[in-house]
Amino acid sequence: MATDKKSGMKSAYDLAMERLEKRDGKLAPLSLEQKKEIAEEENKAKARIAEVEIMFTQKLQAALESGKPEELEEVERQKRSELERIRNRAEANKDSIRRGHG
Repeated sequence: MATDKKSGMKSAYDLAMERLEKRDGKLAPLSLEQKKEIAEEENKAKARIAEVEIMFTQKLQAALESGKPEELEEVERQKRSELERIRNRAEANKDSIRRGHG
């Protein structure tokens, strides 16, 4: 891995790549098609996240107006869970693309 010649220290990028290589083995460079597929996956995830944000804005407002803190907490929990699910699915799909199974 490359190091900063002045300090002998590795960049954050170099350290991250080393961790990935240790975890997953040597990573092959991405093809143009893989890059396009990953960008498409990221765009889909961003669009889905925006939809969820809008949907939950309305639900959060209704829960807030209900005056029931437990209802508000439940809607917030649901929102976090849904956003995490979307992000996890997108990352799994991108990993699959990177491995050539996209």
